[in-house]
Amino acid sequence: MSNVVGMNEFVGMANGNLHCWLCQKAVSTRALFCHHCGTIQPVRDIDHFARLGLERRIDIDMDLLDHQYAALSRTLDPQRFMIRGMGERGHAAKQLEALNVSYEVLREPLRRGRYWLELNEKMSNKAGDGHPFVKELRSELDIAANPAHCDRVAQRAGQALEQGIMGLMQALRGQKWQEANAALLELDGLEAILGDVRTRRLKLMPEKEGKAGVVGVD
Repeated sequence: MSNVVGMNEFVGMANGNLHCWLCQKAVSTRALFCHHCGTIQPVRDIDHFARLGLERRIDIDMDLLDHQYAALSRTLDPQRFMIRGMGERGHAAKQLEALNVSYEVLREPLRRGRYWLELNEKMSNKAGDGHPFVKELRSELDIAANPAHCDRVAQRAGQALEQGIMGLMQALRGQKWQEANAALLELDGLEAILGDVRTRRLKLMPEKEGKAGVVGVD
């Protein structure tokens, strides 16, 4: 079964429902600039894949993603709009902001997986701490008596996180939505555990060592 939802057009055809804010000529949804007057367009409500000119699919060519992002970032460089009017400078800034958000979502497997579920309207809204393994780690972290114990919890959570991301991607490729949501449930809990390890570790460190900073827990 293909994991491609559809191919968006990088340039696109003019959409009669959208018009350039300056010249009022028809423009495409994907267009950064009006092909009639050359004016940069406002941010449109398009998905992250379309914003970066990519196929809408769960597996991404990361080199292509980086290439598209770099090229579009150069196009939207604020220096290129310094002599333009306030309207164009504002649209350029918003376009760059939206581009950065899209890039950050698509480059990280976990965030991309979550977005893929949302895009396909298959997202479940459950709390991550409900997963049995997450509960086990949470209990172990709560009774941790020293930083070394916290580190062991972090190591187990980190390993499970890596394996869980692979499982999530596999489930999404097969459109096994229930399985994917279960994997995401665990991953959310594991991320919360890793975040809480730092706080717990700081509390358990000797005062002098704590002032020097925490090393080895990301």
